[in-house]
Amino acid sequence: MNYRLYAGIVAAALAAAAATPAPAQYYKGKTLTMLINFGAGGPTDIEGRIFARYLPKHLAGEPTVIVANKPGAGGLIGVNYLGGGAVRPDGLTFGFFTMSPAPPIIDDPALKVKYSDFAFIAGISQVTVAYGRKDIPPGISKPADMAKATGVYGAGYNPANDHDITMVETLSLMGAKFKIVSGFRSANDGNKALMQKEVNFNTSSMPGYQSQVVPNIIKPGLAIPLWYMPVAKVDGSYVKSEIMESQGVHAFSEVYKEAFGKLPTGKTWETFVLVNNLASTLRRSILLPKPSPKEAIDELRKAFVELASDPKFVAEYERVVQVKPEMVSAEDGQALVDSLNHIDPAVKASLKEVAGIK
Repeated sequence: MNYRLYAGIVAAALAAAAATPAPAQYYKGKTLTMLINFGAGGPTDIEGRIFARYLPKHLAGEPTVIVANKPGAGGLIGVNYLGGGAVRPDGLTFGFFTMSPAPPIIDDPALKVKYSDFAFIAGISQVTVAYGRKDIPPGISKPADMAKATGVYGAGYNPANDHDITMVETLSLMGAKFKIVSGFRSANDGNKALMQKEVNFNTSSMPGYQSQVVPNIIKPGLAIPLWYMPVAKVDGSYVKSEIMESQGVHAFSEVYKEAFGKLPTGKTWETFVLVNNLASTLRRSILLPKPSPKEAIDELRKAFVELASDPKFVAEYERVVQVKPEMVSAEDGQALVDSLNHIDPAVKASLKEVAGIK
């Protein structure tokens, strides 16, 4: 399966667009709603609002784009709302989602729609960073110390969300004694709880980590970064994060190797790799309900292609997120979503066990 990022296709896509007749101005004079499935101030919200500011000028007629948050159930409330009939499929409401790959794999009853019911517009690949308070018993001074941690309390969203699942799997692999406290509506809420000592372990994608965690939690000395969960390559290996490596933060497998002298293996590791590879490659997904007009789907896809080469957008994105926007094409994103229908039954069973789904 091809996981190409937009870098290699932007020029060709724009050239093709220029060679064809001007598209109908489907969005001229209209207002679009960007639906975000996590709370205001969290990583998904921070990133989505950057896109919302620059998207109008790449749509014919420069329509207004407003943002609405629909958080809850690890992002599933927003997903169900967009795809379950509450929104008219007229192309005027689209999702900017952090969409966990686990619920459709494990047949989570909280997911009321199928991911295949959406038209994939674009995606963004991104790493997630884990961090923990220094006072996690018996005391954490370096990431490998998590191998002896007792009394770890993680800030979870929903047991079937990849945020919770990857916490369970990495902490299990490290041999830490832990409990995941689910129900937080965003990483931002979990960070507040961590600062107040209600939990002591959390993960966040790059917008929240760079803009909130580093200045408010890491630099004041409350916690240390532990590891990052990287984006996968086509061959299953991972892409090192230059920005995280420059900050002295390493991929989870390297921290595990430091603690145990070997790389991780086994069923837990295999299920972690599956979930993380899908989740990191499609950290954000931009979606429309499939019954939306073809003109709307085509215009929105074209706009996100153009955004990838908009210097002002890229500059603000890099300033806030601290990395370049790694865009995923509609073709590649749709292929990844479709791959969720072809998961090994043994892996499905393992994920169900982790998520507590019978």
